[in-house]
Amino acid sequence: MDLRQLKYFVAVARERNFTRAAEQLHMAQPPLGRQIQLLEEELGVPLLLRNSRPLRLTEAGRFLFEQAVQVLNRIDQMAAETRRLGLNQQGTLSIGFVPSTLYGGVPILLRKLRQQHPKLDIRLVELSSIQQVEALRTGRIDLGFGRIGANDSAVARIVLREERLVLAMPATTPCTAKPPQPMWLAELADQKLIVYPKNPRPSFADQILALIEGCGVRPAEIIEVNELQTALGLVASEAGVCIIPASATFRADLRYRPIADLQATSPIIMCHRLNDDGWYIASVKKLVDELYRSAPTALGMGFPQFPGAAG
Repeated sequence: MDLRQLKYFVAVARERNFTRAAEQLHMAQPPLGRQIQLLEEELGVPLLLRNSRPLRLTEAGRFLFEQAVQVLNRIDQMAAETRRLGLNQQGTLSIGFVPSTLYGGVPILLRKLRQQHPKLDIRLVELSSIQQVEALRTGRIDLGFGRIGANDSAVARIVLREERLVLAMPATTPCTAKPPQPMWLAELADQKLIVYPKNPRPSFADQILALIEGCGVRPAEIIEVNELQTALGLVASEAGVCIIPASATFRADLRYRPIADLQATSPIIMCHRLNDDGWYIASVKKLVDELYRSAPTALGMGFPQFPGAAG
């Protein structure tokens, strides 16, 4: 098996058609078919079901396709990075993120990373937590920051912190205590609850729904929307209330109450490819540790002890 055969196989697997794959590769169809046949003979298993239109992958073919895409992407990245280093150009670090992490300590972390590595080209890619796993596997990103822990044998997860949750309410909600007093999840019974994102799932919405279900709370209605901004806009219009991370309390036209239940937290999770020994992983871990020790409050990393929270 060589890289050329893997490249040919990936083209056929993507196009599900030898003719289109051959055109894409700028080669004749017979030699392409022969290379795929040689690959199957070397592995001792069929990779394609040729009697179907379009072509279908066997289970072995699907596995090889997934692994081959990852290998080829990593080789492309390796070649590009080697050229950059040879030309004394800056390296590239691709980082996936879910939008809510940008309200907490992640932007500070990225600023520090840029300060320490001014020649590093940091590219940010907005992806859901689940999408980050696939992007890591294929080499599209090098690191990911999300809130959902996906069980994947190829991806390592590090919980950077557990962020407290708060309830966002319309500004017209009566509130005499200053600062607002913590509340219990049980107080959400019979209220209209807005959750996000609606897709893709599982998501932060599922975290919230599991949290309130675990407390035996039944809202009067559950409204699902796609984005945090949409959810908070609906709260402002008095369509319901919404549970959000404490770092996302940026709208001045809403009221916020911290949630006292100890389990009312949402993790900030950094993920990377398993066994990846890239320098950036150790560098980011060191920065996180330094930021925890130097400015936990500024990072929104404080863990306030709410009155009665232990009750």
